[in-house]
Amino acid sequence: MKFTDLEYFDKLSHLQSFSKTADFFNVSQPTISFALKRLEKEMKQPLVNRNRSHDTFSLTEAGQILEKHTLNIIKEAVAAHEEIDRISLPTIEFGLPQIIGNYYFPKLAKHFIGNEMFKNIATHEAGSDLLLNALKDRRLDIAIISSVEPLNVEGLEAIEIDRKQYLIVVNKDHPLASREKVSFQELVDEKFVALKKGFVHPIAFRKLEETYNIYPKILYETPDINILKKMIAEKNGIAFIVEIAVSKQDGLATLHIDNKKVPEFIISLVYKKGLKMPGIEKIVEELKNNDIFAEN
Repeated sequence: MKFTDLEYFDKLSHLQSFSKTADFFNVSQPTISFALKRLEKEMKQPLVNRNRSHDTFSLTEAGQILEKHTLNIIKEAVAAHEEIDRISLPTIEFGLPQIIGNYYFPKLAKHFIGNEMFKNIATHEAGSDLLLNALKDRRLDIAIISSVEPLNVEGLEAIEIDRKQYLIVVNKDHPLASREKVSFQELVDEKFVALKKGFVHPIAFRKLEETYNIYPKILYETPDINILKKMIAEKNGIAFIVEIAVSKQDGLATLHIDNKKVPEFIISLVYKKGLKMPGIEKIVEELKNNDIFAEN
């Protein structure tokens, strides 16, 4: 069974037109017809019911079964090609959100120095939600990302590294600044500044809103945590930020959220399942057991 025949059949089943399929692959229409005949000969079953006068068809029962399996065959073949190509590729595509990168990457960098696997590494900065999608689409090899629930994604390995707490962050002149904690219900009339969609923060904040049926107003959204903290410093609003993103040097006040059901900032090392990169198992095991993530 030729892989290209399956590709032609897959596209043919979606377009339901021999001429459109031929145009898509920039080949002649007989090329598509011969590919179908080879498959039908191998399966010993007709795969389509043809309407030659209208250049259309419908899949037979055998054709529907083959199409269902074709999708998996093509997916696995693409994955195999990528892993084989990886042998000669010098760069590891590593995803890091801004907050996690600022806090963890210096520790990771010294941990990876001298490791051949990370001799050439390209880092990509984006929100955790966007990085997770990039991992799913195979545009990244590995990432350290955050989530509100333990990750269990088909095709990916995820190892939980740490958990951090979200805080309410205010200007030091804010009426709440002298307090150690505040309930989410007390914040119903506060004006918030927030990180944009694509980060895990908005997901966690929405989960908190839905849990307590409290929906404070969000005045401004930004993709940059540093801009967000400057907005707070300039008294433009308060924010919901993970603890590792705020330091004493920021000159801001932080309050714990005094509610029982507050989402956690779960940090995980995530990589493609079955990824054949020398040393990946060792790195994963060291990260899982090493105490570099316990420092705070």
